[in-house]
Amino acid sequence: MFSLIDGDDYQRCRQFKENSVYIGGTKLKNHLITKVKQMYYSLKRGDIIMKLKTKIIYSLLFISVVIFLSNHAFSQDKRIETDDLLTAEKRSAIIDKIMEVFDEYYPLPDVAADMTKFINQKRKEGEYDKFTDLVKFTSQLTIDLRSRSNDLHIKVTPYEKLPDDLLDETRLGSPDENYGFRKVEIMLGNIGYIELNSFNNPKSAGPTAIAAMNFVAHCDALIIDLRANGGGDTDMDQFLSSYFFDKSRHLSDSYTRKDDRTEQIWTQTWVPGPRISDVPIYILLSRNTYSAAEGFSYQLQQLGRAVLIGEKTKGGAHGVQYQSYPELSINLKVPYTRDINPYSKSNYIDGVIPDIEVPAEKAFITANMETCKKLLVTETNNEKRYRLEWVLSGYEADLDPIVLNDEALSEYVGIYGNVEFILECGKLYEQWENKTKQELIPMGNDQFKYREKKEEKFRIQFSRDEKGKVTEFFWHDSDGDKHPVKVRK
Repeated sequence: MFSLIDGDDYQRCRQFKENSVYIGGTKLKNHLITKVKQMYYSLKRGDIIMKLKTKIIYSLLFISVVIFLSNHAFSQDKRIETDDLLTAEKRSAIIDKIMEVFDEYYPLPDVAADMTKFINQKRKEGEYDKFTDLVKFTSQLTIDLRSRSNDLHIKVTPYEKLPDDLLDETRLGSPDENYGFRKVEIMLGNIGYIELNSFNNPKSAGPTAIAAMNFVAHCDALIIDLRANGGGDTDMDQFLSSYFFDKSRHLSDSYTRKDDRTEQIWTQTWVPGPRISDVPIYILLSRNTYSAAEGFSYQLQQLGRAVLIGEKTKGGAHGVQYQSYPELSINLKVPYTRDINPYSKSNYIDGVIPDIEVPAEKAFITANMETCKKLLVTETNNEKRYRLEWVLSGYEADLDPIVLNDEALSEYVGIYGNVEFILECGKLYEQWENKTKQELIPMGNDQFKYREKKEEKFRIQFSRDEKGKVTEFFWHDSDGDKHPVKVRK
């Protein structure tokens, strides 16, 4: 079957229609597109000869339309760009407003003075004169202000109408993301784990937070993972912290420079469900941990309530507000409060320094090892001690793995009853009947663990005869039970 326009051409035709609306929205372009499509459909109804005769005519017409639209789009782009050109007067007015706002609101007067002096000096030296595009200009102002303050909360953007309750909307979080609570579990050894990726207001996130805290209420230790937490609402910070003390404690002070006012922040006297006030807490940090997540960590560290493990954080110790100036075509994100810890008399503006500094990817393993060591000091129950030692040895193997070459691993290869051990690409695998084969990690002394976390309750112990040859194996588990021996064929 013949066609005057192939699928790609028709898609291009549709794309030009969409672009015409975006670029200028003129009736002329839409009218031309409509005419082209009408011609296309009318030709489709004609006979094959007619289509062949008119294919060249249509192609020429299509090319003409494309050229016209391209030229017209270019002229429209230039018109729009010209309309948005920044004048010297407007650039200067924007800088004046920024200087005024930061001199009035920024919580550190000396830093505010340094920022405003810096951008004013750049203006005098003509370094902003080259900017005729608002997006690039506001981006450069953001860079300059941050370079003098080291405050990543600061932001200057082109104006767009913001909801009156933008901060509230942002801090309420999303149920689609489970209000930041990505994972809650009780790990082997009765160690609780919460992966929390954002702090959201208890008005929305409260039920989820309560459920999480009640779930880990009976653990012997708790690990809170904030490595991917960029902050959020400090009310959640206060709410969660309240679970970790048996009486009200002074967490922080929030100072507002504009009003010269200080607000004390204390833990709540009541929480829904049992408190977790007598178990060790470990908090995982990374260089991406920021703002409210830093405040939460720093406060518990200063109170001696948590051990922080991981990397030094970004440093964001200021509360923010949004300000809009439509007459200047800009929005401002302005820090206006600062945290002051009642014990250190300082804050985390330069980042929170962990108690145990390790790369972020090793923080989880390190925290588990520290937890087990801490619990083993006081644990008297033999079953619990066995389980904690089991967990500790497993993480030690992960952190400092034993490497066996192919010759050493080949000693274990073979069939043992209905289980086969296979060597592939320098790794030992267990293949059990029709189940998926499992990679094994050497732990020393002829013992192996499974790489898969779901199999962490079981390990394999091989045995040798008097000549040193591997002849059998058995499974044993974290409860201390040994399973039937499998003899090598």
